[in-house]
Amino acid sequence: IPNNEKDLKTELGFIVGTSKLSKSSTSVPEKPEKALNLCAAALAIIGIGDGSNKKAKEILLKIESYFFLQIRLSIRNKMDGIYIIVDPEATNNIDVYDMTKSSLEGGVKVVQYRDKLNDRAPFLENCYKIKELCDQYNAAFVVNDAVDIARLSGADFLHVGQSDMPVEEARRILKPSQCIGRSNGGVSESTESEEFGVDYLAVGAIYATSTMGKSARSPLGPSMITEVKSQTGLPIVAIGGITIENLPDVIQAGADSVCMVSAITMSEDPEAAARQLVNIWDRYR
Repeated sequence: IPNNEKDLKTELGFIVGTSKLSKSSTSVPEKPEKALNLCAAALAIIGIGDGSNKKAKEILLKIESYFFLQIRLSIRNKMDGIYIIVDPEATNNIDVYDMTKSSLEGGVKVVQYRDKLNDRAPFLENCYKIKELCDQYNAAFVVNDAVDIARLSGADFLHVGQSDMPVEEARRILKPSQCIGRSNGGVSESTESEEFGVDYLAVGAIYATSTMGKSARSPLGPSMITEVKSQTGLPIVAIGGITIENLPDVIQAGADSVCMVSAITMSEDPEAAARQLVNIWDRYR
C-alpha cells in the first residue's frame, strides 16, 4: 500500500499488530493481484473463526476494494488508440477470429465483440478465443451488452447502451476488477454515465452513419468530443461515421480512442486498413 494511503496503512497495522509498517518504495500500488490473493486468504482464515474478528474483516474488505479499484484504473488506461467493433453480421464474410487477428496485426488496441446473431454457446466460445488473442497483443477486450458473457470470458470491459442493463446492476454481476463503458449522445448523458460509475464514455454519432442501425442519430460533430472531455477525466471514445478522411479532426478534438467499424471490417484488406488508421492516429495524437 503506498505511503499516501495513510488510513489504509493504519488499519492494516491494526490487523498485524503494529503502528510502524515499513514504508512503500513507490507512490503507486504494486502487484495488486498478489495483494488480492493475500486478502482472500486472510478473509478465508477469518471466516473459520468464531466471529470475533469483525473489525479485521471490515478492514480487509476495505483493502480488497482498494486493490480492485487499482486494477480497474489500470485497465481503464488501456482505452487508447483505434477501437474496432467485430460483429459477425458486419465482417464482409470473414470469420470473426480472423477479422480480430488481422485488426490486431494492424495495430488496433481495443476490440469489442458484438453478437446479436448467435446463441449463447457460440457467442461465449468466440469471446474466449478473441479474449485470448487480445491478451497476446496486449489489447483491451470489450463485450457488447451481454454481462454474463463478459464475466465468464474475463473481458476487460462490458459496453452498454442507454437502453441496456443499468450500470449499477451490471456491476453486481461483473467481477470487481472488470470495467464498464456506456454509449452517450452528448454532455447530459455523459454526465449521467459518469455518475453511474462507468470507466469510459463512448460519444456519438460524431458523423452521420448507417452502421449497426444508427442512421437515426443526428451527428454531434467533433466539437462534442472537446465539450465532453472538458467536463470529465474519463477516457472518451468517439464513434459514428468516422473515416480515414475525418479521423484527424476527431483525434485533434481530444478523443482518447476512436471506434471504427466499416473502415476496417468491410475493407478488402482489414490488416492494411487498420495499419493505415493506426499510422494516422500516431501522426496526429
